[in-house]
Amino acid sequence: MNNLINYLLEGSFAFGFGWAFYKVLFERLTFFQGNRAVLVGIVIFSLLLPLISFDYNIFNNASVNTFNNPMQWIEVKVITTNQASEGIAFSWHAVLMFGYFMGVVFTLARLILGVVKTIVLIRNSCTVQYAGRTLVVNPKLVPSSFFKHILLPSFDPENSEHQQIILHESVHVDQRHSIDLMLIQLAKVVFWFHPLIYMLEKSLRETHEFQADEIVTQSYSPIAYSRLLLKQISADCGLQFMNNINQFQIKKRIIMMNKSKSNNMLKAKFLLTVPLLVLMIGLFSCDMTGMNKKIIGTWEGSDFSFEQSEGPEMREMIEGGKQLHMDGRLIVRENGTYQITVGQEDINGSGVWKVEGNSFITTDARENKVFYEIIELSDNKLVTVQEVKMDTPQETVAGKIILTYTR
Repeated sequence: MNNLINYLLEGSFAFGFGWAFYKVLFERLTFFQGNRAVLVGIVIFSLLLPLISFDYNIFNNASVNTFNNPMQWIEVKVITTNQASEGIAFSWHAVLMFGYFMGVVFTLARLILGVVKTIVLIRNSCTVQYAGRTLVVNPKLVPSSFFKHILLPSFDPENSEHQQIILHESVHVDQRHSIDLMLIQLAKVVFWFHPLIYMLEKSLRETHEFQADEIVTQSYSPIAYSRLLLKQISADCGLQFMNNINQFQIKKRIIMMNKSKSNNMLKAKFLLTVPLLVLMIGLFSCDMTGMNKKIIGTWEGSDFSFEQSEGPEMREMIEGGKQLHMDGRLIVRENGTYQITVGQEDINGSGVWKVEGNSFITTDARENKVFYEIIELSDNKLVTVQEVKMDTPQETVAGKIILTYTR
């Protein structure tokens, strides 16, 4: 669940950062194809880039051995600071996750219902082949497009306005704008809660319309075409994944049609997407730098202390844990696996590891996670603190285990 939250946070940041980048540098340009590429790229990279760190451990080829601990009965109830906080706040965390998944289900169901409804309507409509185009005619439709289909409420091949509409929608078909819209609808299923993804969708739809308007005005008078747009102002397809000739501000589209073309020198701005991508990759793969690199290596136990906060004194148990630690080694490998050995290389634990913030997190083959707070890390010294709580035959014992290692 923590991985999901991290993914959503990183993806949300990427969407916001990318959309702001587009608004500042590209929105006013008339390079509509380039603008479209930037917007679609923001969606794709925002969905994929967080996975660079999110799914790092799936690339490990090393086998993970079962945790074999002679003090297994103690570790059944081990919890950390993070886990303790989660236990206290379980109710609101569960409610938050329930609300999120309900939003996912609702958004996905709405999308599927819309697609099915459109397909059924197309099948129940009259299909006409005209100038190499597939026209779907039904009085229930408004001028729009859906993949290779151009949807119309009526069709007269001699009507100039119908020809303009068909040309407009043909641009959407040829440019495969429906794929863009389906992509962002799927992104909205995951990030339905993020307000900026709706703003990014609006920018993408506007760019689609600007592209289509530009092609139409090359064959027809901008004045006549503007009148057609005004006549269509009350039409609304009501479906989020379709291109509708009447979408968005008519005034803005008319202004853009009559706007002077951007200087070709401004195309150099698109080169700025390269450092943006590098920056985003750096942000989302930062867990492979800094603290991660420092912690990789072989560490020998050098000190052990237990600060008890609850329960009876357990001197023998503490001494046993100290002896295990002092005789042990923690081997942290670059491929994302770890191994704990005791004495003559007897394996006392193994699995995968990662660093999140100041936490060193280990996961064994049974999916048991342990969180260690790193309070000191240098080239030759590692100190961690672990909150523990365990049930003993007498009563519950709780406190902090402080482990010190030397490289």
